[in-house]
Amino acid sequence: MNYTGNARATRGIEFSTQPFDISHRETVDAHEMFGAPTYQWLPARSTMRTRFLIFYSSVPAGFTGVSDVAVENGQVRITDQSGKVLALSARRGL
Repeated sequence: MNYTGNARATRGIEFSTQPFDISHRETVDAHEMFGAPTYQWLPARSTMRTRFLIFYSSVPAGFTGVSDVAVENGQVRITDQSGKVLALSARRGL
């Protein structure tokens, strides 16, 4: 669940459980983040496939804050609040 601040604790990245560091109850109560569901109920003995895309990039001077991120034509397109677009080429297929 949440990091306790204990110096002996370890933090890591865990994929496919929840997209941010809050409790399970808060995740379910939030319903969605950026238009995507924050959780899915999975019936017993069922499976689900999910793909993740992780990227990071420096942004040009004057970039006013991210308003949208989209994957289009093999690129990650980051749009700032003024409408400027930063396009990143993907090294692997999406």
